[in-house]
Amino acid sequence: MNLLVVGDVHGCVHTLKAFVKRHWNAQDEFLILVGDVINKGRHSGKTVKYLRKLQKEFPYSVFLLRGNHEHMAAEAVRLDDQPPYLLKLKRDMLKRGIPFKRMIQWMGHWPIKWENPYVLITHAGISLHARDPFNPDSSRGVLHNRSPLKDVGKLQIFGHVVQEDFQPRYFADSHAWCIDTGAWRGGGLTGIRLTRTGEIIEILREPTAESDL
Repeated sequence: MNLLVVGDVHGCVHTLKAFVKRHWNAQDEFLILVGDVINKGRHSGKTVKYLRKLQKEFPYSVFLLRGNHEHMAAEAVRLDDQPPYLLKLKRDMLKRGIPFKRMIQWMGHWPIKWENPYVLITHAGISLHARDPFNPDSSRGVLHNRSPLKDVGKLQIFGHVVQEDFQPRYFADSHAWCIDTGAWRGGGLTGIRLTRTGEIIEILREPTAESDL
């Protein structure tokens, strides 16, 4: 099975749907999202609803990784005084008949990595200086890191930081690809198709749909 890894969606549901329809071969590929499917963009509720349905339809081939936005939402939902971004997300979901707390809890249980002997996929990558990279609350962990990455002996694919000129970037020193190209800012949604052993087949782009801006 090949891998199709998709960058930060941030509520751009129409762009995501177009990407999946155009590029994903559901019979022969794992579809892996690097996290941050919610917030910033216009359609967080619709995005969550679509991905929930997609994963139910393809439970063994769709993998949703937790990003910092999913993690923060899952933590903040427990607070009495909830932050504005969470209240906005709540209104958006309830307007669409989505059970808010149940969906937030679901997202809070998404894994923070997908890994095989050749490829490691996380939201923000393994920091060169992280003591505990898989601590979800660490500023240099795989959910929040913005510092240079470590070469972990396998190909890393991550998102989290919008790349310059909205272009995916390869970091040779850490053998890592960043594929956050700022879909919610009009930079398009980027994905990488690769073999299970880490050979890049092609880089794919879907322009941001006007309805997502």
